[in-house]
Amino acid sequence: MRTCAHCGHANADHLPYCASCGKRLRALGPTGETPPPQLGPPPGKGLSKGETGSSGFAAAATVALGPSRPGSSGLATDPTALGPVLAPAPGSAWARARESVKYVFATIRGRIDAEEQRRNLTSEREGARRMAESTLVELGHAVLIQGIEAPALRELTEAAARLKKRREAVATDLAAAEKFQAAEDLRLGLLEAAVETECKAYEQRVGEVEQTLARHAAERQADNAARGDTAGTPGPAASPSEKMKLDDQQRALRERAAALRASSMAARARLEQAAATRRQSAAAIAASVAGHTRERATIEEEGRTLTGRIGARALQLRISSPHLAPGYDRYDRLQETIRTQDAELARLEHSKSGLDRRKLAVGLSVLGASLGALGAGLWALLR
Repeated sequence: MRTCAHCGHANADHLPYCASCGKRLRALGPTGETPPPQLGPPPGKGLSKGETGSSGFAAAATVALGPSRPGSSGLATDPTALGPVLAPAPGSAWARARESVKYVFATIRGRIDAEEQRRNLTSEREGARRMAESTLVELGHAVLIQGIEAPALRELTEAAARLKKRREAVATDLAAAEKFQAAEDLRLGLLEAAVETECKAYEQRVGEVEQTLARHAAERQADNAARGDTAGTPGPAASPSEKMKLDDQQRALRERAAALRASSMAARARLEQAAATRRQSAAAIAASVAGHTRERATIEEEGRTLTGRIGARALQLRISSPHLAPGYDRYDRLQETIRTQDAELARLEHSKSGLDRRKLAVGLSVLGASLGALGAGLWALLR
């Protein structure tokens, strides 16, 4: 049991708050016991007239069980006077119900506080673990940069050197691939623009030829109409050679228009092919660049892991170096913090298993009955 230091009420071990006064209980000591409660009211305050119940009984019992002091009152030195207090009679049903309701609220409040504390401790522990991993990486970097040599680290340092060369080669290939991607995109873009300009030129020339044909046809139709209107009047008639010449001109224009349309269609096909080639080339080069990027990221992760292994080995060996001593101290402090948080989390998990299910059930039943009675009263009042 955990005794409240403010009112003297005896609470269950898993409750972080007093079920009587609602104040936070003191933490358990190394032996699993709470510090002794206060023997009287706080300095400068006296007991009120209505201050009775469990707090008074507990305070009186504490005085009676404690060592006698000179000058104390007769009530504290007379064991027979405190007989009813040391062995109080069982409380009434109303008192038990009230204690059960207080226990319910104290349990809910403690669970909420414990869950928040658990989340904070978990977050802090994960942060401490990440900082410990970063400390190992920093130790590995210090070993590599300062050239600290040790027989147990020779294999790891050689692997780190090979990984560094591989990383440099991948970085060079990636830079070359990016340059080639830019140059190829520029070349294909210029080719596509030239083909598109050629297509527009062919389409413009086809339009001009078609306009010429349409104008000639309109002029010939107007001339024929004029000749029909003036058939009764004498006038010059078109010779067969002129008609043949006009027919030859129109035929030549139609053939030229057909040839220009064919050239325009061929240019349009080349434009579509150039666009498709540009897309395929861009996709291939982008895939190559993405592959080099993934390889570089993989090498970076391998390098970080290998550097952390070097730092862990240096920490295990405790290699004497002024460049590594601060990292050793920081890692030890972080590990101590992680152990403390693990112990606190274990204590929180253990405190969840100490519920008084009977008192909790009684308290919930009393609360349910009270709410039901309140609802019934409101219903009767509103009717």
